[in-house]
Amino acid sequence: MNRIFHDYLDKFVVVYLDDIIFSRSVEEHAQHEDKVLSLLRQHKYKINAEKCEFGRTRILYLGHEVSADGIRPEDAKVASIRDWPRPQSVTEVRSFLGMCGYYHNFVKKYSTITSPLTDPTRLDTPWDWTDECEAAFKRLKHALTHHEVLMVPDPQRSFVVTTDASQYGIGTVLAQQEGKKLRPIEYRSKKMPSKKLAKSTYERELYALYKALVHWRHYLLGRFFYLRTDHQTLKWIKTQPVLSDALKRWIEVIDQYDFKLEYLKGEYNKVEDALSRRADYLGALISEFGLSEDVTRSLEEAYKEDPITMDIINKLQAKDKATTGEFVMVDGLLFLEKTGFKRLVVPSRKTLRSLFLGECHDTTGHFGYKKTSANIVQRFWWPNMLDDVKKYMETCQVCQRDKPRTQSPLGLLKPLPISAGPGQSISMDFMDTLVTSKNGKRHIFVIVDRFTKYAGLIAMPETVRIEHVIKLFMDNWVRDFGLPTTIVSDRDVCFTSEMWK
Repeated sequence: MNRIFHDYLDKFVVVYLDDIIFSRSVEEHAQHEDKVLSLLRQHKYKINAEKCEFGRTRILYLGHEVSADGIRPEDAKVASIRDWPRPQSVTEVRSFLGMCGYYHNFVKKYSTITSPLTDPTRLDTPWDWTDECEAAFKRLKHALTHHEVLMVPDPQRSFVVTTDASQYGIGTVLAQQEGKKLRPIEYRSKKMPSKKLAKSTYERELYALYKALVHWRHYLLGRFFYLRTDHQTLKWIKTQPVLSDALKRWIEVIDQYDFKLEYLKGEYNKVEDALSRRADYLGALISEFGLSEDVTRSLEEAYKEDPITMDIINKLQAKDKATTGEFVMVDGLLFLEKTGFKRLVVPSRKTLRSLFLGECHDTTGHFGYKKTSANIVQRFWWPNMLDDVKKYMETCQVCQRDKPRTQSPLGLLKPLPISAGPGQSISMDFMDTLVTSKNGKRHIFVIVDRFTKYAGLIAMPETVRIEHVIKLFMDNWVRDFGLPTTIVSDRDVCFTSEMWK
């Protein structure tokens, strides 16, 4: 079929599983059908009339409904997503994400919405369906059942690419002008690779542009288009005195395209900002206390579960003077008010505290303990908050991986010399059995000959004096095998004592 319709492919004929004839008007469509049928007759092909449809204004193709209005997901597929039951295992989560991922280009903030659902699918993560997973599951269903109709690309019109990037992701949109309205052709969002988190702003913006151009290469290469971004540093990227190898590769690809760069203020670039901001924290801090509806709802629910916040709220309702002097309720949220500043009270739900800790540590550039503590103290309050800050920073993967070490590097590991014969070198250690015998013995004193691998196991109480350990060694090993030349052990006080000498 590709050989027969070679001259008309992608002009008004598509050959893929089914043969489709598309036209702009009924008259033009009749002419196209006549050409196609004439070619089939010329090459002696017959068609089955029962399997053919003529003059359709909309068709179902590869799970999509294509019409003059644009492209939308097939209603049956959307209904199956809407009625999808809550996943009960990692396999079911992957099936759901696979189904939804087929329509990801219809969903704004797709990577943001699905982030809580993709985390449990990792191989090293135990199965746990959290409140965040449930909320993301419902948001993704809502996004796909309230999708936008995408425009069919018109090769006669100029394309408009809009990009934005943050520390946590990139957001790009390919669109075309239709009248006074800019209609999207495809949305694309991607979580920023972890190695890019600490990079400078112009590198992130350049990465977003590079990814957009590579993804839409078949639309943009060889034709003029408009590029809109909210960051002006892209204008000066080539003036940098030193460029990394990655930047050089990206610029080499970008230079292949013909486009006009238009600066778009962030407040007018809301779509891409939404796609790129906070792929893992839901964009909680929109302004100082401009919380999203999901976070606000979670706070109100968590207040009822936390006995400390409930006690404060009950006292406020009872108009307790001491409490009303420090705390205040505003639109269902509890604040600590001192010296004219309001700090949001965060209940004991772990996910919420991690959310706000991430806002004050991750988004500000992974600063140290002092700056992170200053950031969070200005905005939030909960008991033992600074201890939680320290624990959060100790478990921050970016900080542990990228922060420079202040202590000297550890020495190289060296293998122990091979023993020359039996009984000359032994290893010693203690093993806890976790069970106490009738005679009060719980630990085992393990002695191993490093040459023959012969092991001696000696039962002993949980707590013993160093003299008793030495006596056990002399009575159970030295008596039978003699004194060894060297002893290998850890730095337990029972082994480092001067009494061994």
